[in-house]
Amino acid sequence: MVDRDILIVGGYGVIGRRIASELGPDFPDRVVVAGRSRARADEAATAIGHGVRGRSIDIAVPSSIAASLDGVAVVISCIDQPGRTLLWAAVERGLRYTDITPHLTELGRGAEYERIDTAARASGAQLVLGTGIVPGISSVIVRALADALVGADEIETALLLNAADVSGPASFDYFLQELAMSFDIHVGGVDLPARAFSVPRLVEYPPPVGARLAYLFPFSDQVLYPRTMGVRTAVTRLAIEPAWLARVLSMVAQSGASHLLAIEGLRHAIARRRQDRPSDKGARFALRVDVRRGKNSRYATLFGQTQADAAAAGAAGVARTLIGDGVRDAGAWMPEQVIDPVPFLSRLAARGLKVDFPLA
Repeated sequence: MVDRDILIVGGYGVIGRRIASELGPDFPDRVVVAGRSRARADEAATAIGHGVRGRSIDIAVPSSIAASLDGVAVVISCIDQPGRTLLWAAVERGLRYTDITPHLTELGRGAEYERIDTAARASGAQLVLGTGIVPGISSVIVRALADALVGADEIETALLLNAADVSGPASFDYFLQELAMSFDIHVGGVDLPARAFSVPRLVEYPPPVGARLAYLFPFSDQVLYPRTMGVRTAVTRLAIEPAWLARVLSMVAQSGASHLLAIEGLRHAIARRRQDRPSDKGARFALRVDVRRGKNSRYATLFGQTQADAAAAGAAGVARTLIGDGVRDAGAWMPEQVIDPVPFLSRLAARGLKVDFPLA
């Protein structure tokens, strides 16, 4: 039997369910939503329809991972993975794999990323790491801008999120973890230490948002741009609405109190109090990407109402490339290396997420 299933791990969560709904109609009887609760997986599959099926998986149990991968061709991970057990299982089987939460900041620029890439090349696995909005959609926009400029020296990304937008406990937990994280930014060819919600900069987002203060933040897209794009500067910022909350987070970061969020038990307790919920009226997100090449520069923007929908659309777009044999070579890749911007961004436009490329 030919492996053909498209397995979405975390498929009944906030973003995973949206990805399944996006792919189900175009790939009937192939999409499988999976998680620790088989009952929740079956319930989500029934609601989505189009032959979507439910499956149980516990990534802490190797035998459960092995059983869940039988008959699978493509894996889409929407869950946190201590030890990256699912990723490594997909590599060992030579599968196609993408991950919306790969924690690339933790991979850094060192040996672990190389180890994953080397193992994937050896097994024939095709991995596209970092899908969603940032990285993901932002990465493909970077590729489009760099193609227009025939290269890139500097990349700056700024994402704006609304605190009222959809967020599940797992993703909120990781956001809290990032607040306590120390990281490097790459400026002028040199790595410089940074802290989240520091060094604010006024960013002009697309209408109707306008100018907002955005702060340094450890989004993982900036970690590998020096390698994948050969740039000397790669910086990513985050703005939060309402603005008063962003100011509070900045003060917390400057005071040093954010280190308390590194305590796992405290962080998990806070995250558990946040339940999945629909966006409040008025929730929105915005994205701006600037690329410079020598004296020339271009930028692009994106605006939308629900960031979870956009993240799912971005992840589904990457998955479509993997499903359709669009990634030619084995290895671990970032979206800017292997995703064709034209069909990817065209599909976003069809979802009402058209990227605007103002004239230079």
